[in-house]
Amino acid sequence: MNVRCLVVAALLGCATAGTALAQPADGVTVPGDVTPASAPAVSAMSAPELRARQSELLGVMLRDPSNLDVAFEYATVSAAMGDYEAAIGTFERMLIYAPGLPRIQLELGVLYFRLGSYEAARSYFEAALAAPDVPAEVETRVRTFLVAIDEAEDPHKITATFMTGLRWQSNANAGPGAREVTLNGLTFLLDDTAIGKPDWNAFLAGNVHWAYDLGNQGDLLEADLLLYAGRYFNETRLNTSIAELTFGPSFNLARFDIDNARLGIYGIASGIRLSEANYSGALGFGSRFAVQPDPLSSVSGKLEYRRRWYRDTGQYPTVTNRDGYQISGQTTYTRRFDERWSARGFVLGDYEDTAARFEQSWELGGGIGVTYRFFSPIAKLRDKGPWALDLESGYLRREFASPDPAVSATMAQRDNEFWVRGGLTVPVREDVALGLTTEFRRLQSNYATRDYANTSVMMSVVKAF
Repeated sequence: MNVRCLVVAALLGCATAGTALAQPADGVTVPGDVTPASAPAVSAMSAPELRARQSELLGVMLRDPSNLDVAFEYATVSAAMGDYEAAIGTFERMLIYAPGLPRIQLELGVLYFRLGSYEAARSYFEAALAAPDVPAEVETRVRTFLVAIDEAEDPHKITATFMTGLRWQSNANAGPGAREVTLNGLTFLLDDTAIGKPDWNAFLAGNVHWAYDLGNQGDLLEADLLLYAGRYFNETRLNTSIAELTFGPSFNLARFDIDNARLGIYGIASGIRLSEANYSGALGFGSRFAVQPDPLSSVSGKLEYRRRWYRDTGQYPTVTNRDGYQISGQTTYTRRFDERWSARGFVLGDYEDTAARFEQSWELGGGIGVTYRFFSPIAKLRDKGPWALDLESGYLRREFASPDPAVSATMAQRDNEFWVRGGLTVPVREDVALGLTTEFRRLQSNYATRDYANTSVMMSVVKAF
């Protein structure tokens, strides 16, 4: 059985759950955007169109500074570009011409909230409530943001995402499709337990995130607990339980004049049970970063070291051959083109040093993905959020250090692994979504016992807390 693929499948479930109901990177939940009349047109603009419109409006505003409609649109366009300082300056000038407008005070409060200046945001929100004849929708939004400020100023924050569902695989045990294989020049017939078998499994995956604000320029102490449990209907020897805990500080890089960027350092402790027995454990450390170079782009990555120990069992009697350490890393670039379309590209690598040299390997690969968001075709669900269609494809090249004497005396294992994945996410509540994911994975190997193809279909329910 290919345990690497099993663990990747488990972590994929948690990643999907995090994507379905994602929160802002700083852990602060924004209670929704303010939507002035010009917002729908602004939200459909590309980055170059926003820049051109901002420049055009600036010229008009300089010629006619008392035109509040132009000023309002200029501020809205600037906010959509992430130019919050320009938006704030414009709204504050508008208050000079029209003091006490609750709508403008609400807009300023929202912008200061997004910048993390909660004291300034609270002052504008409270001023909006104190104004006479406050529109009902403004009062509702203000009170929502005031609650969010109270939550944001609490140094302790806990969020969680859980996903459960069913998964069908055409080749659940990642076995070869052919019964006849050649080992060290001799032809053998594999028994039924060694070839690929279809199966269903039920699973539960989750991620619990805890953060404590250290009160030092946005620095945090963070912990993440990743959990997975999968139970197979027939291939019960594949029953898997995984737990991984990471813990460490996360630093705001604004102190180094790097805006919208964080760097985290953390320790790692993890364990895997397979076929109802302890299978492996690991201790290690890692570092991750996230930076938003502009409002439409983000770059994230991580580099991790793990020292791993395996335990031989009756089902898996030789896995201690894999005792050793692993170094892995990944970098992802994401680009949002407009409210509907976004794309990403990623590269990843892995090196495993093991007790048995024929288990020692490195791998390198990457992939691309695209996400399309659209309004729900079901009228009753349109206010729950947009549906998301996601497509991804990727490739890995894997090479082992020396031949496996049980397979070949002269030829080390070489693998090419490809995958194509598609997923649909359907929000049914603000905190609940349904998911459907399909994937085709093909591993081409010069070792016939490792060569396989697998098609999977996964149906899931995601709940965010």
